[in-house]
Amino acid sequence: MTAGVTLKPKIFGMRTSVLFDLYRWQLRDHLMQELLAGMGIATGVALLFGVLVANTSLTGAAGEVVHAVTGRASLELVARSPNGFDEQTAAAASELPGVRVASRILDEDASIVGPKGHQLVQVFGVTPSLMLLHARATKDLGAGNALVSGGVGLPTAVASRVGARSGGQVTILAGGETHTVPVRAVLGEQAIGPVADSPLVLALLSTAQDLTGKAERVTQLLVEPRPGATRQVELELRRLAAGRLDVEPADHELSLLDDASRPTSQSTLLFAAISAMVGFLLALNAMLLTVPERRRFVAELRTQGFGPKQVVTILAFQAATLGITFSLLGVAIGASISHALFSEVPSYLAFAFPIGSHQIIRAGNVFVAVGCGALAALLAALVPMLDMLPHRTADAVLHEFGEAGNGIAPKTIFRLGGAGVVVAAVVAVAVSATPSLAIVGGVLLALAALCLIPATCAAIAALIESASERARGSMLALAVLELRATATRSIALASVAALAVYGSVAMQGAKHDLTTGLDAAVTQYLDTADAWITTGENVFTTDSFRASGAAARIARTAGVASVRIYQGALLDVAGHRIWIRGRPAADGTMLQSSQLLKGDYATATRQLREGGWAAISSSLASERHVGIGDSFTLPTPSGSLGLRVAAITTNAGWPGGAITMSASTYRAGWQTVEPSALEVNFKPGTSPRRDLQNVRAALGYHPGLSVQSRGQREAQFRGSLAQGLRSLGQISTLLLLIAALSVAFALSAAIWQRRERLSSLKAQGFDSHQLWRSLLLESTIVLGVGCLDGVLFGIAGHATADRWLKLSTGFPAPFSIDLAQIGLTVLLVGGVALAVVAAPGLIAARVSPRASFEE
Repeated sequence: MTAGVTLKPKIFGMRTSVLFDLYRWQLRDHLMQELLAGMGIATGVALLFGVLVANTSLTGAAGEVVHAVTGRASLELVARSPNGFDEQTAAAASELPGVRVASRILDEDASIVGPKGHQLVQVFGVTPSLMLLHARATKDLGAGNALVSGGVGLPTAVASRVGARSGGQVTILAGGETHTVPVRAVLGEQAIGPVADSPLVLALLSTAQDLTGKAERVTQLLVEPRPGATRQVELELRRLAAGRLDVEPADHELSLLDDASRPTSQSTLLFAAISAMVGFLLALNAMLLTVPERRRFVAELRTQGFGPKQVVTILAFQAATLGITFSLLGVAIGASISHALFSEVPSYLAFAFPIGSHQIIRAGNVFVAVGCGALAALLAALVPMLDMLPHRTADAVLHEFGEAGNGIAPKTIFRLGGAGVVVAAVVAVAVSATPSLAIVGGVLLALAALCLIPATCAAIAALIESASERARGSMLALAVLELRATATRSIALASVAALAVYGSVAMQGAKHDLTTGLDAAVTQYLDTADAWITTGENVFTTDSFRASGAAARIARTAGVASVRIYQGALLDVAGHRIWIRGRPAADGTMLQSSQLLKGDYATATRQLREGGWAAISSSLASERHVGIGDSFTLPTPSGSLGLRVAAITTNAGWPGGAITMSASTYRAGWQTVEPSALEVNFKPGTSPRRDLQNVRAALGYHPGLSVQSRGQREAQFRGSLAQGLRSLGQISTLLLLIAALSVAFALSAAIWQRRERLSSLKAQGFDSHQLWRSLLLESTIVLGVGCLDGVLFGIAGHATADRWLKLSTGFPAPFSIDLAQIGLTVLLVGGVALAVVAAPGLIAARVSPRASFEE
């Protein structure tokens, strides 16, 4: 380096100072256009990032909780039922050679009631030996020592939800019994790590056993083998389990959660993919609106002597700067959206898994979101770069029809339309043959919709032009003229509206079909009884309780025709947490006919009543390669239970799959008479309200049990399912809202860019009111084209999503078109956009006629 000479940084041969100066001059002249384009990028990235975070937080938070509890443990001995196994077996396992540390745990579903409300939780009983596993959940047991005197510790999330405080009292409802216990400590993240955000109640093992009625029982033994002894310890544990307990990796719960949450994750993934595609294309379209100005800018640079490489460098630098800056803003907005909308843990998973509720933001998600925003900006910058081709002169844009850089050749319109038709046809054939291509198909359908917009715009413009001849003074003629003069911008604006409507129609339609299918499943599942007696919170009815002669007392009650014992549980089988349903043989129906996929309904019903037969979900049947009449075995607490397949069904609403059998078959496998529910039928001609009161009186004082009519139980079940689908609805609503705002931003930007054109029209004799009407008519036409295109392709996307959801998740999703929802979507997009642009349109219409001469 020569002394006294400072080398200035360069980008592709150009000094950065020159690049910054050129962009500063560009912003000075077109600040509003750049800001509006940037806001379009930010809204698209916000949508993408919010959905990405929501889609990864559930299992990510659960993983943190599980690892916080298991610590260094690599194996676990786990029970196959909530009744657990005896502590003598756990003690024998702890004494095995090769075991360094073993810690006993009791995990039981329960509800907690505090001053502000109640919450479904899991009572988690632990021993001091958990500290030896160096788990984050025990990193500060200074507060935990207070549990030695009895009582419970509450994570901060639970304490806040129910209004509990240290030194106060709460009520624990478990196994049909209630216990009022003191709160010894409210435990934050500094004490129990990520567990502070989980729906758990922490207690010493002995206290948990008292609360749940499981004296001298545990459900899990965490084991840390000595170095090099893992295989030996695993074999010894299997020998000790004797086919009645499971030996699994210590973090096995995570694989079960992945499986149980897969249908929801896959559904959300499909919606997220649609949202990501829409978000990316929204950002791209926002940048495309700046293309005419950038093409003029390129022409000016070329006339001033800038070479092709320099012009490309300038355009890329400006696009990247705008894209990255507003993408980072979009990430911040998206994080806030995700925290506000997607932080609630689905209750249908909370009773089965220790799930955390805190938000997890991964660097990969940030990179993807920012990268998509920057890529959209760079792709839009490619269009002005085309003017650098040898056959394009510097003033080529000035000789195109309409505004500079806005003309589209008829040949191009025809080719795009043909490409759209071909792509749509290919997607229809491909997805019908291979449903796993649905996500790719959804993206291609959106692109096909965009390809057809120029042809649709041209056709609509021709029809309106013909109508304008019969409607003089309506400003339709001027609106059509301006629509053609600004073809590129108009198509970009229509594309934004089409993407908004497409994504919303596809997602809302799929969600509607899922809800309809699950509603039918719920109705048929519960219509075997007029009233249900359960532990209340668990809608899948897998928590057993001690009846203490309640069934016999209720059967003698006036107005009661019959009482039957229903039994059910969750069972871990080959990586799945399966919903086991033991239906009384006297039930009116043993199967939900709406969920039957294979088998004869009458024959299957008879076989289930006989015992030894089961109806099995299609996913489980496929995995085990069994069909109607085939035999299979289930690992139960009593050992292996042999069954034959009577029917193949959907998963009936539980993600891991369901198996239905008779209650007598269930008792043989689980060796328990404790009910999960009492089904009560009333005599004909009696008063249901009075009958419910009589049942509650006969049940006696059991605040831990809930007596609900069939309608009340159905409403509770539907509420839980709706919460599980809430994220899908929230994503759809978020997409619609952000897209509507993007349309409004884009329209406002387009109108602002046309002040020179409006000034010219004003100089020709048009007044402000006429121009404003013309702008609104033109905006309405553009929105109409986009919405029409979006609705048609959205219905196709809806059908594609339905097929994929039904086959890949096992959820019932019968296809149907909800016209009311489609109409609401169109009204929202169009209404929000027109309402927002009315004010900028009026301001732009009032531009001075002298402005065109000054420009």
